[in-house]
Amino acid sequence: MRKSKINHQVQPFWSLPETIHHTLDRDIVDSIRRGNEKCSAMMMMDPHFEHKTNQYHIAWTQNDIDMLLEGMLIRSLEILRNANPDNELFKEEIMWQSTPQFAEVCRHAGYNPRIIRDEVKNIMSKYGKQVEVDQLDEFVHWCNFFGEMFKEKIGVKVVKQGLMKILVEHINGDYELTTILKQIGELMDDLYLA
Repeated sequence: MRKSKINHQVQPFWSLPETIHHTLDRDIVDSIRRGNEKCSAMMMMDPHFEHKTNQYHIAWTQNDIDMLLEGMLIRSLEILRNANPDNELFKEEIMWQSTPQFAEVCRHAGYNPRIIRDEVKNIMSKYGKQVEVDQLDEFVHWCNFFGEMFKEKIGVKVVKQGLMKILVEHINGDYELTTILKQIGELMDDLYLA
């Protein structure tokens, strides 16, 4: 009797150009390795999960992208509507709405980000939820966020004068890092003028 050899084939959609290959977070991988039943059972039958590389392969359609971006906007507005202004999540959403990423999400959904921001401020003040984001706190937040992401993605520590120029050289066109660095630059200008 001949033993049949099991052929480990990858899913056909994994090689499509629109498929994005996400490396799973370390805590999820550790949970699977520890034998967390809920996590293991969920991933075992998922055609998007590749256990050998701990990657999650998702073929994003334009509809998926539209739903994700619209969901980000709706979630942000829901948090502002329901959360107390002292809540950290509330403060994070107020801060996020001042970013270039928020502006792009609005534009993608067909909204003018300036109008959304102005309306949010009007509605918040009507319900007594006025919150002004401290520019220095926002600057520190984005610097720390950029620093962590830069170290993770680029793996280079930079301690020199002319920091912005050096950072731009190392970023090498990375979209997320460029967007955050732009936000930091704008906040530096605002702080200088203030």
